[in-house]
Amino acid sequence: MSSVDTAPRGTPLVPRPQYSVHEKQREVLESDVRYRVCRWGRRAGKNVTGAIDVVEYARQPWASQWGPDEPRKVLIWWVGPTYDQANKHGYDKVKSAVPNAWIEDYGESKPRFIEFINGVRVEFRTFDRPESLQGEGVDRIVLDEADQMREGIWYGDLEPMLLDSQGCALFISKPYRPRSWFHRFYDYGQSSDYPEYASWHATSADNPFLAENPEDKRGTVPPHLFEREYLAELPDDGGQVFRELDDQLFTGAYDVDVNQEYDPSGEFTGEVRRPVDAVTRPVAIGADFARSRDYRVTIAVDAAGELAYYHRGRNESWDGIEDHLRGVYNTYGGILVPDASRDNKIVSDLAGAGVNVDPVSFSPKTKKQLIETLATLVETGDLVVPDIEALDQLHLELRQLQEDVSDGGYTKYHAPDNGHDDSVDGYALAVSKLDDIAAVAQRQANRDGEGSTGVSYL
Repeated sequence: MSSVDTAPRGTPLVPRPQYSVHEKQREVLESDVRYRVCRWGRRAGKNVTGAIDVVEYARQPWASQWGPDEPRKVLIWWVGPTYDQANKHGYDKVKSAVPNAWIEDYGESKPRFIEFINGVRVEFRTFDRPESLQGEGVDRIVLDEADQMREGIWYGDLEPMLLDSQGCALFISKPYRPRSWFHRFYDYGQSSDYPEYASWHATSADNPFLAENPEDKRGTVPPHLFEREYLAELPDDGGQVFRELDDQLFTGAYDVDVNQEYDPSGEFTGEVRRPVDAVTRPVAIGADFARSRDYRVTIAVDAAGELAYYHRGRNESWDGIEDHLRGVYNTYGGILVPDASRDNKIVSDLAGAGVNVDPVSFSPKTKKQLIETLATLVETGDLVVPDIEALDQLHLELRQLQEDVSDGGYTKYHAPDNGHDDSVDGYALAVSKLDDIAAVAQRQANRDGEGSTGVSYL
């Protein structure tokens, strides 16, 4: 008799592992709602909950109304932000939670997998490489740090995987973005209008098994990090460097045109454009060129401090970038402030084509000056950005920008691991010329008065 035959349908794998869970973990594990959403803080037990959920489904899949009843047809995916996290919080926890006798086979190459003696297979994948999220069908998905994942990956890659067997998903995450699909799903779970969704909020203090009281961290870590990491709340006042973003910056209500492009990673790529006749000219155009895994971002700010243009793209040729920048300049005029840190011909070619170019070579000192100027202008309310979903990437990067101060007092600004700051850099380049273009606009306004010659310059 084969090992698979020892665990036919209707016979759970035994012995059943014993778990110590707190009340909110128990509520999640006992729920058989199709889409369960956990907005939980650090050490609240979300990864343990996910691992138990995988184990319990694997040992008796017929106990759930979702997915197939026959174990040999069951495929479970644990999807995390990176392989290190998927392995540490998924693979290692699941493998250590079950008896060795349950495991028929396992693999530690990418993607890692565990195959149980009843035929259930669990694979551990990542959403930082959406091209790897391909398959014939998945029956259950645990999505770790879900709020870090782009909406397009869920709708374009993961949700369709559940269609074959009417599968289900568990979303676990700390909150990262102020307006995202994860938060929308959480809200669905709080409403009786969406019966396929249920959601739970848990703070670190909800976990009684911690040796240290998480409240002791209050006052010892920055308030915005305490709220996100321990309270699982997204603070309204912004991030570490840029504060009060919703009240001080994202206040614009003017009309813009949005043209979003397809990006297989689910990241926003595309264009936000304000009509030229609605812009207070001249404008300053910041351009941050893409590195190996980053995005090329172009941002234009007008003389009133209002965002006039935003474009985010990737995998572009240098000729394509040059044509793009020339087109933006020809449309809006003003001055182009590109990142000239890399040795490329774009700057000289644009200058030769008559573009008014003032290149900036990034260094830690230069970036510090640019970021601190941008932070000051945000704080004083001199800048305005439309409050629209298409600019959530800019909001996210501003919120997540990190400030590190060395023992010697040296300050460095940078994106978090697996994050981006291209939009922040492009924005900082553009607003570095705000005083100049505002002065030009004022001179133009003065000349447009009585006795004006109509001549302007930048």
